Amino acid sequence: MSVKKLLIPLVVIFIMTSCTKQEKKTIAMNPFFEAYNTPFEVPPFDKIQNRHYLPAFNEGIKQHDAEIKIITDSPSAPDFANTIEALDYSGSLLKRVNLVFSNLKEAVTNDSLQEIARTVVPMLSQHEDAVNLNEKLFARVKAVNDQKSSLKLNLEQSRLLEETYKRFVRGGANLSAEKKSS
Repeated sequence: MSVKKLLIPLVVIFIMTSCTKQEKKTIAMNPFFEAYNTPFEVPPFDKIQNRHYLPAFNEGIKQHDAEIKIITDSPSAPDFANTIEALDYSGSLLKRVNLVFSNLKEAVTNDSLQEIARTVVPMLSQHEDAVNLNEKLFARVKAVNDQKSSLKLNLEQSRLLEETYKRFVRGGANLSAEKKSS
């Protein structure tokens, strides 16, 4: 069974069991929390309102954290599928919301979107730092990177591994604990 097929049901179960009734009602009314039933799966811009962004970002970060925890808590030895591929597939809600928000904020910005950005940008920065500085996650990424010559990866997989490893290093994962905290 592929990691993607295993992660999706686990994340759905986690979300469903951790939501309160009010959260479930909010999720049900937010277009980011449902499949885009539009031609070519284009975001349903006619349904997206500014009030949908913050709950979607919060939920996206929460889901991404849960997906990262599944990767880091895996008892299996790090390999391309259970670490690099799983990490690449993680955070789909967060990526989806951020893509829509960032593009709209740049194309048709207004005071309301700018105010949301003032709240969201520090949240996203903090979340990205938490991922990049996650020692357990980086140890798994590094372990896969260290064995890359024996993995028989295709070009796309090699590139993904290379870019993932570089992202962590550039994000500070190789820094000493002293430098990470400053």
